[in-house]
Amino acid sequence: MINWDDNMVKLILYLAYGTIFIAMFLVLTLWRKKITNIEFMNDFGSLAIFALLQGLSGYCEIPRFLNLQPAWVYDILKLILASSSFAVLLSFGLNVASAGNEEYRWLRGIPHGALMMYFWFIGIELASGNNISFNYNIADLAQRQSLGFLGAVVTSYAFFELSGKINTIIGANAGKKFIYAGAGFALYAIFIGLIVNPVMGIPAVFFSCVIVILLTIAIINILKLFEVKKYV
Repeated sequence: MINWDDNMVKLILYLAYGTIFIAMFLVLTLWRKKITNIEFMNDFGSLAIFALLQGLSGYCEIPRFLNLQPAWVYDILKLILASSSFAVLLSFGLNVASAGNEEYRWLRGIPHGALMMYFWFIGIELASGNNISFNYNIADLAQRQSLGFLGAVVTSYAFFELSGKINTIIGANAGKKFIYAGAGFALYAIFIGLIVNPVMGIPAVFFSCVIVILLTIAIINILKLFEVKKYV
């Protein structure tokens, strides 16, 4: 029987969470070199940056369970990395969703403005002399329920929209791969942005790990669709 409240178990969960995202980053970075010159695939570079930053933010939770000090340094670093990753994810979703619609290009500035507002919020907390560790849960919840939730929802919508376009170009089987990715990001939005407490006694980060594994598989299948074939 797993004791989910044990600090070592939590450490392993966040180590797994960070590592899975780093694996997604490596997949996107290395596999994109094999991709044909398709315009919307260029935006997958932003998805790779999101994965890298989110993976590093997961690692920043590990010192908490090792009682490394000063704790506030790791808290601030985690908040910066996580909020930046969510802003990049939102940027990816908006870029893909607004592609070809010049009248909606202004939407692409939203992630930058939202991130600046969040950093302003953190700066006010620090300038006020408050203990950032004491306010960490509030700051973490704020960026998850705003940038995190919105970024995952918009990205989910972008993949669903792409599935329709791919259906007409390649076929329904190809479009399903984008639907799987869209569904994955929809689930990620729920567990990263809405669920705070454990589900059936299991921490939400466990479910996030499973979702990110499925997302990585879905992304690999998408990248395979556009891989350049070399013939001798």
